[in-house]
Amino acid sequence: MLFSFLSIFLLVFVWRQVLSAILHQQEFARRLHQRVIIIGWNEDVDKSYQACSGKLSPIFAIIGYVSTNHFEQTDLAPGAPLLGCVYELEALFEKQAVDVAVVADRNTPRRELLHLANLCEQTHVQFALIPEFFEVMVAGLRANYVAGLPVLSVTGLPLDRFTNQLLKRATDVVGALVGLLLSLPVIFIFGTLVFLESPGPIFYGQVRTGRKGHEFKMYKIRSMRPDAEAGKGAQWTRENDPRRLRVGAFMRKYNIDEVPQFWNVLKGDMSLVGPRPERPELIKNFKCEIPHYNARHGCLPGLTGWAQVNGWRGNTSLEQRIRHDIWYLENWSFWLDIKIMFLTFMRRDNAY
Repeated sequence: MLFSFLSIFLLVFVWRQVLSAILHQQEFARRLHQRVIIIGWNEDVDKSYQACSGKLSPIFAIIGYVSTNHFEQTDLAPGAPLLGCVYELEALFEKQAVDVAVVADRNTPRRELLHLANLCEQTHVQFALIPEFFEVMVAGLRANYVAGLPVLSVTGLPLDRFTNQLLKRATDVVGALVGLLLSLPVIFIFGTLVFLESPGPIFYGQVRTGRKGHEFKMYKIRSMRPDAEAGKGAQWTRENDPRRLRVGAFMRKYNIDEVPQFWNVLKGDMSLVGPRPERPELIKNFKCEIPHYNARHGCLPGLTGWAQVNGWRGNTSLEQRIRHDIWYLENWSFWLDIKIMFLTFMRRDNAY
């Protein structure tokens, strides 16, 4: 026991030193760190930047700052490079591959802060704010550190917790394996009926937008004519849609055309339950027109979801759909997922 204790202690110590040395190598650090952009500048940021000057952190790296209209002219000479002004943020986020945006200018009006928060949400950049008084805590905000700076950031959704993510993924894998096995006869029968009514490919792959805006190909049993979108492009299915096959109308009513998506769940592109993924062509303007639209992309899209079992699917109100999707993210639990799965078989409003 004494030999085991000494051996384990020594090996763990050596392993931690080796891992630390690897992570602090420039090649690894550049790939692992999160790129931080500062909006404005103040003494706290300056002290943190000077303390980290010349050191490459494997977690955060301040790549520069942008000037604001309310920036107070002081004797501070920012050591970080000036990347532009606040009006160029959207382009800078993409050009600089920014991961985190920290507002350091405490004189920024509330309206502009809301605009910056919405911009970060739309571009999948984490929004953080350096508070003026650390004692003030607001529900939904949590104290964190970014490159040594104390910030308040929006955290705390149930699916942000690793244990919940692990539980949901385990449920997805087991459910996808069982679903694929049970659906093989269904796919064979309805695939044959589709081919007999409309010769051509049985399966239909469609590009959808998934978690954090990443696109993937979602699979279905084809329920429409092969030329359903010829000349018109992407569009939602409407009631009594003439593009549907006769067997396709039946499949869509009972969600049979969706069963190949168990493969997407097994691959990790989707989950059994979550916001339904939309087509990129249809949602390119949603992030600007509908408040908090991109919040629904904070988790994997689902085979079914809270909005769908409540009838908000197809050509229905997008605002109601987003409201239900966000409610799901804020109130997620394992038993809520189970409830939604059962409701999927009983509620088919607007399934056409």
